[in-house]
Amino acid sequence: MTEIVRFAPVDEIAADLGLLTAAERARHQRLVAEADQEAYAAAHVLVRECAAELLGLAREAIVIEQRCARCGSTEHGAPSVAGPAWTTVQVSLSHARGQVAAVAATRRCGIDVERVVRGPDRALSPREAAWVSGQPDAAYAFTRLWVRKEALVKAGHGSMAAAQRLDVLAEEGPMDQFGDVRITQWEGPGFLGAVAICADMRTEN
Repeated sequence: MTEIVRFAPVDEIAADLGLLTAAERARHQRLVAEADQEAYAAAHVLVRECAAELLGLAREAIVIEQRCARCGSTEHGAPSVAGPAWTTVQVSLSHARGQVAAVAATRRCGIDVERVVRGPDRALSPREAAWVSGQPDAAYAFTRLWVRKEALVKAGHGSMAAAQRLDVLAEEGPMDQFGDVRITQWEGPGFLGAVAICADMRTEN
């Protein structure tokens, strides 16, 4: 088994705050809305469950840390499993109000989940924007592209600051393969998600 992927409603996760680190609990408390706090906690517990299943450990044994590769800050950056013995496992998580997602894999990976909504054209390439405008459900079409972009960025491809340049539209519709990255779409009531799994463990482009 090389990857564990899970999408789940927030209320299906037993979000024990005792599993979170002090840094995670501090970020959790800074969230104003209760729905955001619940989603944050659920996602951070879910990613532990995915990593634990992949490693054959109890979820209590998994410590998740966050550090920016560029500036070294622990206030932002990609999540990772702490401990040198587990450096062959990478993780990613995502949360929206009511829905969470997480992945643990032996390769670079990224995951995203979003409520279906029509976002701004500035997040799309001109070709993508034209395709979305021509679809019968523009919100659904936009979200299909957006979750792929988010998942790819988390897997180490591109930047959300330059989302317009990260074109994920193939001739037949949103891509399921981006270079060496396999993309899988997930759908739930009112939500869409995507997981991106790379062919190798490199952490930089």
